[in-house]
Amino acid sequence: MVVGTFKTILLFFLIFTPLTVFSVENQPIVILTTFSEDSISQLVKHYQLYSPETKVSIIFRRTQSALRLLERDDSTDIDIIISSSSVLFHNLEEKDKLQRLKVNNKTPEWLTPHVLDMSGKIAVFAYSGFGFMFNTQYLASHQLSVPKTWQDLSDSQYFQHITMSTPARSGTTSLIVENILQNYGWEDGWRLLMNIGGNIAFISSRSFGVSEAISQGLIGAGPVIDSYAIDNKKRFDYINFNYIPDSIIMPTYIALAKGSTSPQESKKFINFLLAKEGQQLLETTAMAKFSLTQPDRAQNTVLILNRDLVYSRDTLISLLFDQAITEQLHELNATWESIYQLENNSNLAPKNKALLMQAKQYASRVPVTVTQASTKEYLAMFSSPSTERDLTPEVAEEIQRWKMELKSNLQQANQLINQISQE
Repeated sequence: MVVGTFKTILLFFLIFTPLTVFSVENQPIVILTTFSEDSISQLVKHYQLYSPETKVSIIFRRTQSALRLLERDDSTDIDIIISSSSVLFHNLEEKDKLQRLKVNNKTPEWLTPHVLDMSGKIAVFAYSGFGFMFNTQYLASHQLSVPKTWQDLSDSQYFQHITMSTPARSGTTSLIVENILQNYGWEDGWRLLMNIGGNIAFISSRSFGVSEAISQGLIGAGPVIDSYAIDNKKRFDYINFNYIPDSIIMPTYIALAKGSTSPQESKKFINFLLAKEGQQLLETTAMAKFSLTQPDRAQNTVLILNRDLVYSRDTLISLLFDQAITEQLHELNATWESIYQLENNSNLAPKNKALLMQAKQYASRVPVTVTQASTKEYLAMFSSPSTERDLTPEVAEEIQRWKMELKSNLQQANQLINQISQE
């Protein structure tokens, strides 16, 4: 009797309950992004006006954290990935974490040279450039000129007045650093980065932390992707921005996770961003990126990164930057402050000027040579994205060598500085 009653109730439930209850497509779309909360949330808010029945959840992660999340076996609740980090998508494709994606709008030919080839597994719906964002009130109060080139940021006037993020914490910063190294060469590029590092007041935890610190008047200037600067310029009249000469274009990528449980709804969201309505939102929301109907910036940018170099040494550069600049920032600051004080001494003897030049060379030297950075065997050590928590014994040993050499370099720089000061 009880069994018969149960069957009757179950039959009634199956007949009169809408099929959508059993559809996985009724689940929320889950977006994983490396962008700031404001930029993505505003796009989602407008999409839900277009498709009010769709629920959307957003997960915000740094690039490496996003990759680790997607590598987990229980990452099947992620549907869409949005980022400007080509390295993130390259790693996801290699690990077979993306599915083929057919969209209604193809990437324009003028943007194609700047786009990573993902074999049909990503779409590009926007792009950005990058440069220096600065607070005009801060610069005026500290009598600082407007920075326009990387060499400007290495000038002593900017000591403790700039900030930036790191390649390990920001996919866009990774591309910015790679841009410097490919433009100036490995050795000169690192010399410039170490000199700039000596001027950094603090390291920002994420790329948009740079724009936030500048907008709040905590610091004067720093390198940012242009969308953060454009959004802040709309809100604060004391914020301005300059594109850096010989800088790259950064496309904004979107992809469908292989384990997506809402693929059809996710594709609707992706096609919305590529359609006219979504493209118009890029200018009117905090996303503040160039749309696929705005070719000028991309067409006037000729510098394109060597993708093989980007992918083969991304982990090496992230780890090296953290050891050379992030981890020894205080010591780096102190050394460069002493160098600047001696440079301002117009009475230095020629011998001491030569010693000071040697001190600067030590203070801007990294423990990885250009030969190592271009050798397959050496780069193979760093073939997987890593943090200091999950290093192989071989990489951990190499990093320990870096630490000792970096410490020795600053010690030798300071010995020369003390020698000059005592004469």
